[in-house]
Amino acid sequence: SAWNFTNKLRLLEAEQVAHTRTNHDRASILYEASIKSAKRSGFVHEQGLACEKAAFYYQRGRNYQKAREYFQQARECYQVWGSSIKVAFIQKELDGLNPDALPVSAMTEAVHIKIGTNSL
Repeated sequence: SAWNFTNKLRLLEAEQVAHTRTNHDRASILYEASIKSAKRSGFVHEQGLACEKAAFYYQRGRNYQKAREYFQQARECYQVWGSSIKVAFIQKELDGLNPDALPVSAMTEAVHIKIGTNSL
C-alpha cells in the first residue's frame, strides 16, 4: 500500500534528480515529500535516512545552513530509533561542516570569545 512505499519512492526520485543535477527545486520538493511521508507512516529510521540524504545533497551544493538543518533532523530521528552508531556518524558530519554553516548567534558568540581572549 502507498503508506508503506511512498517515502521510499520519493527518496529514490529525489536521489535521481539530485545526481543528474537537472532541477534543484524538484530535488528539494522530493526530499521533503519523502521525509513527510516517512513521518506520517511512522518510519522514523526512513525519515532519518531521507533527512541524511537531503543533508548530503545540500552539503554538495555548499548550502551548509540547509545541510546542518537536515543533519540535525537526521540525528534526532536516529536518536529516537535508538541507533547510536548513526547518531555518532551524523554528529561527525555536523562537526565537520563548514564554519559558514554556523547560525549567526553561534558565530557572534565565537567572535565575542575571540575578542575577549585577544583583549587579555
